[in-house]
Amino acid sequence: MDPETRDKLRKAGKIAAIVRREGAAKLKVPGASFLQVMDYCEDRIKELGGQVAWAQMAVNDVAAHFCPEEHETAVSNEGDLIKIDIGVHLDGWIADNAMTVEVGNSNRYADHMKAARNALRAAIKLVEPGRELWELGVAQMSEAQALGFTTIKNLSGHTIEQYRVHGGISIPTFNNKSKIQLTEGMQVAIEPFITEGDGFVKEKGKNTIWMMRKNANARSPYAKKIITEVAPLNGLPFTNRWLTRKIGRGPTALGLKALHQQGVITAYPPLAERTGGMVAQYEHSMIVGEKTEIYTKHEEDSW
Repeated sequence: MDPETRDKLRKAGKIAAIVRREGAAKLKVPGASFLQVMDYCEDRIKELGGQVAWAQMAVNDVAAHFCPEEHETAVSNEGDLIKIDIGVHLDGWIADNAMTVEVGNSNRYADHMKAARNALRAAIKLVEPGRELWELGVAQMSEAQALGFTTIKNLSGHTIEQYRVHGGISIPTFNNKSKIQLTEGMQVAIEPFITEGDGFVKEKGKNTIWMMRKNANARSPYAKKIITEVAPLNGLPFTNRWLTRKIGRGPTALGLKALHQQGVITAYPPLAERTGGMVAQYEHSMIVGEKTEIYTKHEEDSW
């Protein structure tokens, strides 16, 4: 990896870590508006000199992929278990990180969060060139089981490439027997999802997150407007309210429907633990090397 790219990742990672922790602190307070916190995170990324890749969250049994719409009224409630997932990029070089907070002071899900932190820490210790991926999965599952939990099997970590959130290789959270090896300079995001459920997610609720798969000619004027707005993202995700605030709710809904039917965009709906189990998640991004660099680590992080 060339020095310029590494420097961009470090800067993106520093911003992502700051915004992750600031957003988490806001969500931990009962009554925090999901919409206002996600707006804050996006604005804060820009204020710190980064480019928004995404600002997402997930509540309780939902593990990932929730973004509030512009009319969202939901707020944090005492005892909620909230995941915040922040992505920042500089010229497409992405920093991906996440953490979990329990709203208020009930401390009911402390072990969920501890298991997720332990799982992430254990996997990171194994990150080096030549390490086979199944070993990282075993490390995460072992830490989950040690506290009476399991990992979610159909969610995983991933490699990262420029403008590609998922670079094509998945980092398992269990022993999937993958013999794929980590290599020098590889960008990797490790993100164990921990639950007391059976360890699988299913789609739940309205989709508000999309990614553009390909450029296409659109007949609908609303679809054309959306393409104009999202094409500069170069395949990074976008959410409904970015569009509704510019072109309106009706045109956005019609345009998204047309583009989805054409196969131009892919939907990423909320993913919930299928038995209703509560979910905790922690995540860091890193550059694989003889001395692996975790570029999303905040000075206050213990994992």
